[in-house]
Amino acid sequence: MLAGAFAVQWLLLMNILAPTWDAAFYYSYTRSLAFDQDLSLENDLLASYSTASADFVAAELHTNRTPTGRVYAPFAIGSGLLWLPLLAILRLAVLAFGLPSGSGYEWYMVAPVVTFSALTGLLAFYAAFRLARQETGRRAALLATLTMSFATPLLYYQFREPLYAHVPSALLTSLFLFAWWRIYREIPSAWRGLGLGALLGLAALIRWQNAIYLTLPLMSATWTWLTLPSETRRQKVATLLTFLSALAGAFFLVFSAQLIVWQIFYGSWLTIPQGGSFMTWASPFIREMLFSPFRGLLPWMPIFGLACVGLLVQVRRNPRLVAPLIVLLILSAYVNASSRDWFAGGGYGPRRSTGELAILVLGYAWLLKALPVTVRTVAGLSAGVFLALHQWLLLRFALAEQIGGRVVSMAPRFEWTEVSLPEFGRQLFGHVPDIIRTPVDVFVLPGSPLHLVILGGKLPLMHLLSLLVAAAFLLALISIGVVLRRSWRQRRRSTVYAAS
Repeated sequence: MLAGAFAVQWLLLMNILAPTWDAAFYYSYTRSLAFDQDLSLENDLLASYSTASADFVAAELHTNRTPTGRVYAPFAIGSGLLWLPLLAILRLAVLAFGLPSGSGYEWYMVAPVVTFSALTGLLAFYAAFRLARQETGRRAALLATLTMSFATPLLYYQFREPLYAHVPSALLTSLFLFAWWRIYREIPSAWRGLGLGALLGLAALIRWQNAIYLTLPLMSATWTWLTLPSETRRQKVATLLTFLSALAGAFFLVFSAQLIVWQIFYGSWLTIPQGGSFMTWASPFIREMLFSPFRGLLPWMPIFGLACVGLLVQVRRNPRLVAPLIVLLILSAYVNASSRDWFAGGGYGPRRSTGELAILVLGYAWLLKALPVTVRTVAGLSAGVFLALHQWLLLRFALAEQIGGRVVSMAPRFEWTEVSLPEFGRQLFGHVPDIIRTPVDVFVLPGSPLHLVILGGKLPLMHLLSLLVAAAFLLALISIGVVLRRSWRQRRRSTVYAAS
């Protein structure tokens, strides 16, 4: 079902464009490491201008300099590292066939990376589904996951702008949450602490705010220790401290890649590239971030509120699992609201909240599970259709800030305008008649495979070839992971057997 939903979304939405705006920076890391084996991004950004879409007017990005003389690069390096193996393989394959490797911005270089990033979104939803299924059962988990795949801004960033960091971030946080869920009832071993720390380090390399996920193992392990009998607690102090040390050490070791990048670019091991005034910790925009019709979390992503209700319903039944998740959502909301551009600059929707995908799927699945059996399926399907339509109308008609307000300026001060909530609803659902008048225009977005077929009557070969290449690479990675996991399990069993 999840693969089928992905196929439908791919046909209706998938957009393959050369990287522009923020994506140009993310991809420039990959291109620079694969082609030049360095982190000097000036030539990478220069090469992107000639292939980028027409709306990419910021052709002066390579002229902005940091204190160390490097090109200003305000974004995390993790996504670039994630895509690096695929681009390196593509370059070797092109050279092996005697073709010029070009600039790295040709369609046969960019398109598979774009599609691979979109496919990682499918893995993120699958990981969230696996977690929710263990807690709520298959039906509620599947319905929650399918609804979430259509009802958040991740829909846009998975298929229209896959070279942004939001989809890889959702994947890594979902994998981390699934790994943590398997051990939250215990004080894990140092080895598991190393694994969790390394996984979270990767997640923080993709989006720095993912470091707040350290809250989960810290709370759960300490909670477990505190519930032990006093004599056992004294015996387990060393185990707790060893786990936490391994967790923190592995996290720091992996995240040190970002610290090195900051040192190279800004001359400091720890910095905020956007400037110290970018975060307003003492005066967060809580009301605006939650309720504003201009990309506020609840008006633009109402399933977030429903998922929170599901968490609150469940917290009394399983506080050891749910309480840390609620704390993490509160921390995430505070971090997002403390940014001067809480509306995420020139992006789409409350995109910074999509990293909590697995928590939201789990919370929404619990809410569905709490409904009476006689109405659960009907209510879930009805809500899913409404939430999907709500997000689709926003995606289709709000990108030019036609719904809810607009950005007035981005610098030197962040300014925005917003309408009232009733006006927001009128603007949004005023487009419902368009579904009847021009359904193809509403549901088939420009540049998508189905759009190319309808307009040109031709098979979108670039999309198909990219999907095959990206899927083959992803399957190879999964196969390697499965083999390594089985080998590790066998060695562990052999060690336990020998010890006994």
